[in-house]
Amino acid sequence: MSQEKNPRHLFDRVLTQIEQVVMICSYLVLITLVGGETIRRTIFQQQATWGPEVAMYAFIWLSWFAMARHCRYGTSLAFSGVRVKLSAPFRRVLEIIDSLLWLTIGTIVLYTSIDLVSFNVQAQQMLLGTRIPLWVANIAVPIGWLFSMLRVGQRAWLVVFNWKQIEQEQLSSAQVFN
Repeated sequence: MSQEKNPRHLFDRVLTQIEQVVMICSYLVLITLVGGETIRRTIFQQQATWGPEVAMYAFIWLSWFAMARHCRYGTSLAFSGVRVKLSAPFRRVLEIIDSLLWLTIGTIVLYTSIDLVSFNVQAQQMLLGTRIPLWVANIAVPIGWLFSMLRVGQRAWLVVFNWKQIEQEQLSSAQVFN
């Protein structure tokens, strides 16, 4: 089966596309708000009360989806300088332990953040100074963590069944940064 028709490759491509769209939209909101509000503050000595609030939640969306992206490549919260010196079997064991920890933490975050979003919906809370429901902002946490958990699972599958792909990706990224 060609790589393009491989379901795992398609799954990876779809997740990557969604992550990129969310991150680009978040960056655009941040750039527009920060730039626009800076100009308004400098020229007109005014600032929208909702600007910092919306920017904060755009940053939250950006952060969680960037974390998901890095979970796929094992580049988030890792001591890679030490690990590269270890043997492949030991690195694989550490990767599996990492995956289990990530999935455990993710389960806790999903459980608690879904409760928060549910409360936001029930209380009909809005973002300060806007008509945007607060749940729209806070749902970034469970969705971002769900994406992260999918990426962690994807990486764990590669660790167990396709270690050579991970080694090739690490070699490619090392060449880019050197």
